[in-house]
Amino acid sequence: MRPARQGATMDEGGELLRFRPRGLFEDPGDDPGRYGLDPPYDRYTGETAYGNAGYGRTEYVGGGLGHLAKVVLIGDQVVDVVREPVSGSGYECAALELRDRGLLREAAAPPPPPAAPVPAPHEQKLAWLARIVGGHEALAALDVAPLEPVELCLDGIRDDLHERVRGIDVRLQQWAPVLLGGEGPAAARLLLARAVSSEPGLLTRSDRDDVATGAVLWAVAKGNDLVGTNRPVRVGVIQQVCGLSTSPSARGGSFAHAVGGDGSTHYGRPLWMFDAQPAVIPLGSPDLLVARFRRRLVLLRDLALGLRARTPDAG
Repeated sequence: MRPARQGATMDEGGELLRFRPRGLFEDPGDDPGRYGLDPPYDRYTGETAYGNAGYGRTEYVGGGLGHLAKVVLIGDQVVDVVREPVSGSGYECAALELRDRGLLREAAAPPPPPAAPVPAPHEQKLAWLARIVGGHEALAALDVAPLEPVELCLDGIRDDLHERVRGIDVRLQQWAPVLLGGEGPAAARLLLARAVSSEPGLLTRSDRDDVATGAVLWAVAKGNDLVGTNRPVRVGVIQQVCGLSTSPSARGGSFAHAVGGDGSTHYGRPLWMFDAQPAVIPLGSPDLLVARFRRRLVLLRDLALGLRARTPDAG
């Protein structure tokens, strides 16, 4: 049986060159296989070459050398064909010499991917509003009625956390009216119960009720655009009234994420959003938003819907 021959290469046009690395150069002793060693060997200087691409790659990486095909034969049967970039392989210097002799055409650069279409500004606005209130259906039904007082509901909360939730709620009912206004206690109570029901670890990883209280107050304030630069509530005030030594924003983000989902993982806006939009953290439900803030959202919604109605259908 004829011995297996491995490592055969093809050029970009598919023409078989050699079944062995040797023979691509005029000098039979000039074995290009050594050029692929790590560190690489520079064909033109006779020294090891590190180049700008780092160890294991020469300075010629990215020079449009295309791909090579390695054909594996057992007997006369092709059992495998492997296609890989020439750059960084043991045949890079061979390809460079072929190119210099005009025997290798430049590999065409792949076309850039098509740019994703950018939605119209009013559609971007509506998508942002839906994210804030928990979906397009909630946005369509959004009203401006003040939040009504609610009772603390412990449904879905682990039994061993009931007492802690009650203790935190007592603190919230004391400070929420002062910091968040008349609707603050209802929003804070709902957010606390939903967050702990969804993520019990919010309380089990810490036994400090003052920290949880500050976190809930901050989450409600941030979700209603009440805290931040030129806003009515300062983070330092929440920190002071709760007796905290650090800002409640980190834990507050965890509580907001528990009720708002992935939309609450960052506080800023996507880069294509309007500067006029408040940098709030989405809470994902209208009953966690006070009437003053919902009034602004309704105004933005109606303006965007009006623009949609007057915009010709692109399709």
